[in-house]
Amino acid sequence: MSPLDMFTYTSTFTTIVAILHWCIMIGLGFRIILKRHPSGVTFAWLFVVASVPFFGAAMYLLVGELWLPKRRIHRYHCYKGLLSDAIRSIDEQWDIKGEALSPIARQLNAQAHHPMTLSAIGGNSIKIYDTDHDCFDAIIDDIDRAESSVSMLFYIWESSGEVCRVEEALLRAAGRGVLCKVMVDSAGSKGFVRSSSARLLRDGGVEVIETLPVGLMRVLFARIDIRNHRKIITVDHHIAYTGSMNMVDSSVFHAGKGVGRWVDVMARVEGPAARVLDMTFHLDWAVESMRDPCKEFRSLIPDGVIEPSGESTLQVVPSGPDQAPRVIHDMLLTLVYNASEQIVITTPYFIPSEAMLSALTAAAMRGVEVTLVVPKRVDSILVRIASKSYFDDLIEAGVKIRLFRGGLLHSKTVTADGTVGLLGTVNMDKRSFWINFEISLFAYDTDTVRDLRHLQGRYIADSDAVEPDEWKSRSLLSRVTQNTVQLLAPIL
Repeated sequence: MSPLDMFTYTSTFTTIVAILHWCIMIGLGFRIILKRHPSGVTFAWLFVVASVPFFGAAMYLLVGELWLPKRRIHRYHCYKGLLSDAIRSIDEQWDIKGEALSPIARQLNAQAHHPMTLSAIGGNSIKIYDTDHDCFDAIIDDIDRAESSVSMLFYIWESSGEVCRVEEALLRAAGRGVLCKVMVDSAGSKGFVRSSSARLLRDGGVEVIETLPVGLMRVLFARIDIRNHRKIITVDHHIAYTGSMNMVDSSVFHAGKGVGRWVDVMARVEGPAARVLDMTFHLDWAVESMRDPCKEFRSLIPDGVIEPSGESTLQVVPSGPDQAPRVIHDMLLTLVYNASEQIVITTPYFIPSEAMLSALTAAAMRGVEVTLVVPKRVDSILVRIASKSYFDDLIEAGVKIRLFRGGLLHSKTVTADGTVGLLGTVNMDKRSFWINFEISLFAYDTDTVRDLRHLQGRYIADSDAVEPDEWKSRSLLSRVTQNTVQLLAPIL
């Protein structure tokens, strides 16, 4: 081939590639606009599709739209209907009327009840665990005392350290006839699902399944980055745990990543709220396993009066793509806009929506003491940079920002005005708000909120303040990097 022919061939190929890229960019651009994503998300995807030829388009088609198989969504709504009697029984016995709640709690209760029909309920006891060692001891003790069932759902399960003790307790329980179920997220627990530990559990009588399986064929039928991020344990239907802790031993988990020990919080709940957490688990299990839901749910319907275990008022709020995906985001907005004295937020990942950023800055400007606590070191470089890109707006409005230096602060907590507290699996980012399946536990009694606020105070004491003058004097390179990465923040 002569040099002229080579030049002609190269020019023709380049022209075809350029035309194809423009056709994809224009066609996909129209699709992105017609989907009516939030404006930040729309611009971020348009930027990615335009600036990264072909690969950007492929990424949008894989993870740009929130969709699940229609049959899965249909199963969820059908199965949820089968639980209506159980929900109604709990609601009739332990529903806390609006006038008995604080003004903020009253609004949150109504907001969650509308899409999920789950009210704030009394008669609960709750204990907060701020170290995984103490929490593991309590979990193992409850499993060893279990008489009928143990159910566990986790995003990450890693068989090492203290987790091996939990697995041994499960084998003991299954050996004495207790029905033991373990459900893990396929992506978060990919190492565990096919490990010898999982095989030993199955061989010992423990049912182990994965939720939202990932694989090349799944790309054709579902968005592959939708994850079940929940952490739930239930024992005999009346004891439950939830919070931010994965089924991992923080002393060995990701020890080589240079972010320190993961710091989490879990709540042990007894009473009617534990039954709601139990129903949440079994609904997920039924949808994933596709077994006879009537058989799965038979044990969940309360037989007679549900005995109280304490005086705490709690509200369980599940959220996810087919389960009122906006509810937790909108409840948090309501919480921030109605707080009048103090808001404290701890989260490992902070990439707020535009609405959430506006709510936080507005609260600070009207005199509410707003404190945000995030880890000094985090396991995602892009998230760390993107998070800092929001600091300018927050600091200018008067929000106090603290960088936790005692490890990777993984606790997701919110307290407001000493009357409302929240812990669970929801990060302050768009993935938790709209993409993942999450679980949140709201507390509306002053004792529980006080305990959470005390825990947050300890996090703050082990943190460095971000000083406004020092932050403003950071290098030009840091500013440019942070503001550039913020363009991608809506899709991180």
